[in-house]
Amino acid sequence: MSPEDEHAIAEAMRAARDRSRGYASFFEWATDRDLEEQSVAGHLAASLAANGAPSFSEIAIRGRGNDPPDLEAIDANGNRVAIEVTELVDGKSIQAFKAGRHYDWAEWDQVKFLESITGLLKEKNARFPKLKGGPYAGGYVVLVFTDEPELQRSTVEAYLSEHKFEGLNHVHRAILLLSYDPATRQCPYFELI
Repeated sequence: MSPEDEHAIAEAMRAARDRSRGYASFFEWATDRDLEEQSVAGHLAASLAANGAPSFSEIAIRGRGNDPPDLEAIDANGNRVAIEVTELVDGKSIQAFKAGRHYDWAEWDQVKFLESITGLLKEKNARFPKLKGGPYAGGYVVLVFTDEPELQRSTVEAYLSEHKFEGLNHVHRAILLLSYDPATRQCPYFELI
């Protein structure tokens, strides 16, 4: 490896470190948001398959300027699916982490959690008319992901118990994906609609 190559690699590593937010970062790819979204969908596909649920294959990045959707995939029936990816994360906690307060984690009561998820889903529902590359016979999927430390599997399960998300006339399937859980050896997920 040449000295120029080593210098370029070191610069890329420094840039990634500088862009990294540090908080709730299990899924983070600081150097490339497109790869992050594809990776999140890949984690979901693996968890779905491990549980015998309908999954996705051939997950492809559409790329900036060709979105929405963020991704396309093939569903279990061989149909193209549009996938929009969005993150549930507390901005104030990111700021606190960057200011050196590494344990100022967001507090998530049920009301805050459900209102936040509802807002993300409604935002993505409103993007449906702007989808490019359709039609998508497999439907429109919204994938919400989070690595919020206080949103553990049992907490989320309790918060979602008996809750119905409504007013999402364009979203065919919405899923919440949590970061890796050593107890289940996968990323837990919750079907929202």
